[in-house]
Order: sequence, then C-alpha cells, then structure tokens
Amino acid sequence: MTNNAKRDAARDELLRLLKGLEFYRAWRIAGIKSANGEMHQEDLNEIVMPSTAFLKLFDDAGGRYGQILQLVREWYSHTYSDLCSLANTGGEAVSAEIRKFLSDFRDEVGFEFQSEAGLVGKTVRKVLKSGIITRENDYYILKELENSVDRAFLTGNELAAVSDLLRRFESR
Repeated sequence: MTNNAKRDAARDELLRLLKGLEFYRAWRIAGIKSANGEMHQEDLNEIVMPSTAFLKLFDDAGGRYGQILQLVREWYSHTYSDLCSLANTGGEAVSAEIRKFLSDFRDEVGFEFQSEAGLVGKTVRKVLKSGIITRENDYYILKELENSVDRAFLTGNELAAVSDLLRRFESR
C-alpha cells in the first residue's frame, strides 16, 4: 500500500470515528442547553473539540497522522469510562439517559461506542488474567458491560467469570 493510500485509509477511519464524536458533542450541547437554557464558552471548553479541529490536525500532521487517530481512539476510551462511571453513580435518570445515548449512538452512527473505546476488552482481559477487580473504575466499566446487550466478544464462561468478579468486588 502506498503512503497516499495509507493516509487516505487513515483519513477515512478518522472520518468514521469523528461522526461518532460529533454525535456525542451534539448530545452534550443539547444536555447543557436543556439544563442551563443557554451555552457559554466555558461550557464549550468542557466538551470535546469539534471534528473540524481533529481534521485540521490530521491534515497538518504530515506523516504523523496515526497519532491523530490514536488521540481520537483515546478520547473514546476516556469518554466511555466517564459514561460508565456516571451511569453507575448518577442515579437512575442519569443512567437511563446514558443508556439511551449509547443506543441512539449505535442506531445513528452505525457502530457501538464501547467497541471503539477498546477499553472494555482491555479491562475484561486484565481482570480475567488477574482474577480480581482492584479499581473502582474497572468495576463500573464491567458493570456496564454486564448490563449491556452487546457482549458478543465474550464467551459464556468469560461473562460468568466477570459476573463472579463483580459480585466479589461488591461484597468487599
């Protein structure tokens, strides 16, 4: 594959990921407007940069365009981690809103938010290997997975093991 073909493939992947980023950004803006009645610059500063900023970074990156893709993938991981934490600590209304967002995201964008995060799979592999959940954040990620309908990457035995680890963490 030529350098131009690799760059074009990376840009196509970036555009796919940025479609999801924009969906999240619009959801967050709508939530802030609903809660506050208006948006302020401080509010916008708390939300991920618009996709146009990432495209500019990509186009200006020269041969380092893979770093921009990694940056967006890391955003998915961190944001999914935050969503899991909020869903499990923010009360039923917040949890329901996040579940609705994730469902709408899948329907509108065409892929699972958490599948792009990569964080879920890494967390599952880590806790199954160690046999213990040590971090509260890992607990929330796995708890959300247990409640999710999309667990296609887990075998029945793996899901049972994760559920057992969750129960042990809860009983501490």
